[in-house]
Amino acid sequence: MAHADFKPLQLQRFVELGLTIPPTLVTNDVEAARKFAAEHERVICKTFRGLPPGGDGYTGAIWAQRVDPDTFDAALAVTAHLFQAEVPKTADARVTGVGRRVFAQQLAAPNGALDWRRGDWDELVHAPITVPSPIEAALHSYLASFGLLFGCFDFALTGDGDDPAHWTAIECNPNGQWGRLPDAPAITTAFADILSTEGGGRR
Repeated sequence: MAHADFKPLQLQRFVELGLTIPPTLVTNDVEAARKFAAEHERVICKTFRGLPPGGDGYTGAIWAQRVDPDTFDAALAVTAHLFQAEVPKTADARVTGVGRRVFAQQLAAPNGALDWRRGDWDELVHAPITVPSPIEAALHSYLASFGLLFGCFDFALTGDGDDPAHWTAIECNPNGQWGRLPDAPAITTAFADILSTEGGGRR
């Protein structure tokens, strides 16, 4: 799971499986970052992993955020950064894969947040969405390539979602949260099926 949590590797695997990803640059070179930003209208920066637990025992998070290339300076050279061109999305999609089953919800944040995880989850608008067959097949192959039976995939939608070209792969959380999703009961049942039947005899 730790191996599958590394975002640059995730993006590479998405491309290998034929999925679309945002234009991406991983660098600690200031000039390279400025050049990348100049080539795209808006650029976001993401962390590679979550923050370590604080004094209260809870882990923290730094959400995806837009960055101003005018602020790029020598401090950028301290470590690698993950920059991406912002996708002009119409909505987000969270696809939860459990075994051979997928559960998909289209998400809309009332305030149009860049990263839907940043706001009040109780205000998110959910709607079931059908995952195009080529996208679903790629997700199954993705999980299998990491030896996983579960993963929460995030996509940016650039259309109504009917066309696979509308789906831009953002990341996969191999230990993602799903308890607040409308289809949580069905996801729970899928887990129980794996543990009680499909998973029988596996160690």
